[in-house]
Amino acid sequence: MCTLTYIPLKDEVVFTSNRDEHVSRADTQFPVIEERKGSKIYFPQDPQAGGTWLASSDSQRVSILLNGAFKAHKHLPPYRKSRGIILLDTFDYPSLDEFKSSYSLADIEPFTIVSYNMHKHDIIEELRWDGENVHFKVISAKEAHIWSSAQLYSTEIRKRRETWFKTLITDEISANKLIEFHEFGEHSDQQNNIKIDRGFGFRTISISQLLVSKEKTKFNYHNLVSGIDRDITIDNK
Repeated sequence: MCTLTYIPLKDEVVFTSNRDEHVSRADTQFPVIEERKGSKIYFPQDPQAGGTWLASSDSQRVSILLNGAFKAHKHLPPYRKSRGIILLDTFDYPSLDEFKSSYSLADIEPFTIVSYNMHKHDIIEELRWDGENVHFKVISAKEAHIWSSAQLYSTEIRKRRETWFKTLITDEISANKLIEFHEFGEHSDQQNNIKIDRGFGFRTISISQLLVSKEKTKFNYHNLVSGIDRDITIDNK
């Protein structure tokens, strides 16, 4: 929900996501499976709202949620719907582009959603909702990318993290190296590392990774609080 990286490899693409939350929300059920529009959606389910920050379908589609749009915002509940439920709702539409044209985001807390479809393997869709307006763009899936939550990380820190990531991908990159980066990379600042610990129970509580190819998606969920590490394989349509 708070740090996301993407890299294209020869026969697959890799998404790796850190979830930064209070440890009270670490009791996550995985995998949970829902069927929407003829596709099965696989995701770790948040115990508080029943939604998720990361989901993959058997139709070779991945969507990931980050907190905030472009800058930190004031938390002003009540909101009409959880953003984690909205992430699942995006799977009711063929694409984020069509979702944004048909779905009302009024009274929803700001967020960013990143979505990738193997059937459109050359692009990644990015949608940001700032509380008033939708900002949508398409970026290249042929290049590596990193996203950091605008709610948790200042512009300066986000740029610093981009520099760390660029340094990493100058070497021979792999899915395992990305896991190491998300857990151990840049450990000089506990407040803003890739894996954070800000005290009072707020820290990186899980690391998830998706390896998506035409034939299958490998989904790994590692709970850093309970120590549970689970892998599933999704056979793609």
